[in-house]
Amino acid sequence: MAKHHSVAVVLNPAAANGRVGKHIPALKLALAESVGEFSLLITERPGHATELAKQAVNEGAERIVSVGGDGTHNEVVNGLFAGKQPINPEARFAIIPYGTGADLARTLGLPRGALAIPHLLEETPVRVDVGCVTHGLPDGGEGVRYFINVADFGAGGEVVKRVNATSKFFGGFLSFLYGVVSTLLVYRNPEMHIEIDGESIEGRCNNVIVANGQYYGGGMHVAPEARLDSGAFEVYVIGDVGRREAIVNLPKLYRGHLLKRTDKISYFFAKRIVARSKQRVLLDLDGEQPGQLPATIEVIPSVLNVLAPQIKRADEESA
Repeated sequence: MAKHHSVAVVLNPAAANGRVGKHIPALKLALAESVGEFSLLITERPGHATELAKQAVNEGAERIVSVGGDGTHNEVVNGLFAGKQPINPEARFAIIPYGTGADLARTLGLPRGALAIPHLLEETPVRVDVGCVTHGLPDGGEGVRYFINVADFGAGGEVVKRVNATSKFFGGFLSFLYGVVSTLLVYRNPEMHIEIDGESIEGRCNNVIVANGQYYGGGMHVAPEARLDSGAFEVYVIGDVGRREAIVNLPKLYRGHLLKRTDKISYFFAKRIVARSKQRVLLDLDGEQPGQLPATIEVIPSVLNVLAPQIKRADEESA
């Protein structure tokens, strides 16, 4: 057992188009050399990582490591919570990033693959914010889901549905670029009613981005000033842009220049977003597509201990 803590590794062998499964022997050896003894929990189906993470933390694991892509990391984070509170407030979360997007890894400043293993030994975690989303389900019911990086609804939900239905053979950037362009070519902006910390917005919207982290969509630097421990989200409301205009302005989305289009995009720093629509509007949470509007998105501040090199506390930056 690792010194002063127990380690559970939740691994998705299907991540990165199945490449993670081929690395299991080498990963086991590298992990053993780094952290000592650990529990290896291998996922078998969608949603299984949530079950395994919940089981591990309930059985006393204090360091939960997610091995896979952004979807796997999202599932593991969901396994650490119950009723908007962490099951074990002292448990630490870490990732070994594989997979198509690796957007959480970009936000955290982590290298991909086994190169991230040394950061599992970080002894000073940072308590970061997590988003909690109460949302509609296709059958008319209601679900609750957490996210750590970025959520959006509108065109973004349709993009993720399309991308997750493909093989992602060409990697994160090209898979998401294809998904974005092919979606925008046919997407019709729905009417939405949105409340952002009590301020109402009504009308047609292309997409609404709720950023806790900085990157999403396979490398889009959508929110360059977002901080995982700021206590609030960066919210971008992309208005009724046309198809051609949306595609022409894609470089701004990738380079973090959304605020240069103040005529079409509204920006907020907010803790609570409520949205509804009479049309079907899909959600995207960390690259997963769990449901649709209506949705209430709330920040849970300073609730999850994360091990990573790039997160700095506000007091460190101002020192």
